[in-house]
Amino acid sequence: MDHDEAPACDRHETEVPMQLRTMHSDSSRPDVVVGLFECPECGHERRLPIRTETAAA
Repeated sequence: MDHDEAPACDRHETEVPMQLRTMHSDSSRPDVVVGLFECPECGHERRLPIRTETAAA
């Protein structure tokens, strides 16, 4: 995941990019990878789906 793709923390007036902490698959949707993002300034966490691309053979 590119730094430009990281979500911004919505608890700040200025844009503060969140950092990816962990990734896991969603048990109810195994084809979806969920990322846990954390704000480096306030510690706020958000879980968001992560776009994954698979290379076609």
